[in-house]
Amino acid sequence: MKTPPEVDGPAAGASTCTGPGSDERFARLLEIEQEVALLNHATRARGRVLTERFDPDLQPAGFSVLRYVIVTGPVRAGGIASALSMDKSAVSRQITVLRDAGLLQTSTDPEDGRATLLVATETAETALAAFRQEMRAEYERIMHSWETADVAAFARLLRLFNTSRD
Repeated sequence: MKTPPEVDGPAAGASTCTGPGSDERFARLLEIEQEVALLNHATRARGRVLTERFDPDLQPAGFSVLRYVIVTGPVRAGGIASALSMDKSAVSRQITVLRDAGLLQTSTDPEDGRATLLVATETAETALAAFRQEMRAEYERIMHSWETADVAAFARLLRLFNTSRD
């Protein structure tokens, strides 16, 4: 299966008018909005199921905090709030739940003894590794018929989309 032309450029016969006011561009943006909404819905539903495996009391926001700490390494609560665009009080509540569940621990910041760093526990890291394995299997199930080049193009375009949001 060849990479679809839409990934690399306009499809044969498609309008090349890409200005902000073009009908073709508007139609594609509406299509993207609909597909992102469907993806968001499916992701949230799946996230709730997987989050409950960590701890039945853990909310998806707590899972996002935990994943950020694991991926980033030791981090201050303010850094989490900023990176995830969350209210500091919401992050604080999630940290409390995660600590109580044995998924986060605190340590003193070696650069500023007054500050506290959050660190994932071994239990959390093991649980996230299992989560990632399950997600890889699910993505493979969904994209099993895709060529590797298509998977790479999809990843590249998602990364471009996500980094362009700022």
